[in-house]
Amino acid sequence: MSNNIFFDVFIHISKRKFSICVIHLENSKKIYENESLIENDLNGIDFQKFQEFLDDNILKIEKNLKEFIKNIHIIIETEDFSKIQISLKSYNNGRILTSRDLSYSLNEARYQCKKTLENKKIVHMLIDNYRVNDQDYTFLPENLECNNYSLDIKFICLSLNFVKKLENCLEKYQISISKIINAEYVEKYFNNDDDLFIKAKKITEGCNPNEIEFLNKIKKKQGFFEKFFNFFN
Repeated sequence: MSNNIFFDVFIHISKRKFSICVIHLENSKKIYENESLIENDLNGIDFQKFQEFLDDNILKIEKNLKEFIKNIHIIIETEDFSKIQISLKSYNNGRILTSRDLSYSLNEARYQCKKTLENKKIVHMLIDNYRVNDQDYTFLPENLECNNYSLDIKFICLSLNFVKKLENCLEKYQISISKIINAEYVEKYFNNDDDLFIKAKKITEGCNPNEIEFLNKIKKKQGFFEKFFNFFN
């Protein structure tokens, strides 16, 4: 087997169903898809059955594709997520507001969230609102001079214990988690009946300009915020 990866792997986890999908990077066509309905008497995810689901699918996928799976995106549907809202105000001294000007505020917000939720992993960091010159904007306004601005930022977090259980299940196959994705966020962002895996792929590709990415690995295409957090992480 080679390591010339041409696909993304997504797993959807919920209390009642596990599903996996392999999507071609270039044309977004599905190469492999399978699901398993779960009889679950637990309050949350049955990680033993999740391990069995991986056993039934991972080696089969690698054999069919003649490629090793190194990373997986995991879409999770669970009540174990928690959310925190932070609002920060900053001064801009009458200059045109740019994404670079927001860097300090974003770092400060992230620090405050991590300080408050010590045993949580930040899964999504989202700017819900830009308030500039006492006007609200859903996206960063262009070429706008301002003396001050504020950001309403939402964090979606997952317990480190939950993340560790996921990592333990994948460790057998030497697979790492590329990104954890909150299923509720994906569905609300697109608000349509399109395929969940395709929507999740768009999220990982940065389709939401108000989501702040902080990843260790460098992608081919990056927005400003992702480049910023790659630089400082």
